[in-house]
Amino acid sequence: MVNRLKDFFEQPPEPEGVDDYFVIESIHDWFAVSKETANDIVRELEQRPSPRWLTFRTLTGAWNRVLASHVYKIAESTAAQRAASRAFWRARKLEAKADRRPWEDDDD
Repeated sequence: MVNRLKDFFEQPPEPEGVDDYFVIESIHDWFAVSKETANDIVRELEQRPSPRWLTFRTLTGAWNRVLASHVYKIAESTAAQRAASRAFWRARKLEAKADRRPWEDDDD
């Protein structure tokens, strides 16, 4: 218990690199976390019974406490994946624009 309080009140660590991270999505918010934190959360969620609460730090050093039942997604998010996603959606948008008739609105 003392170690947990010590960890809670210590100065937050310097933020990690933000190019590659994992995203924890809950009903009310999302959090960018390190790979290690994401792995810890996955292990906690796999326990039976699952814990009621998950407590973790984000990449910016903020402490968060979320109901475990509210977490619905844990996903990797690398710079390369995000670039590929942007390129994919740009291509879809250009494709849709090419399919428009001349008289259709060109709002996008």
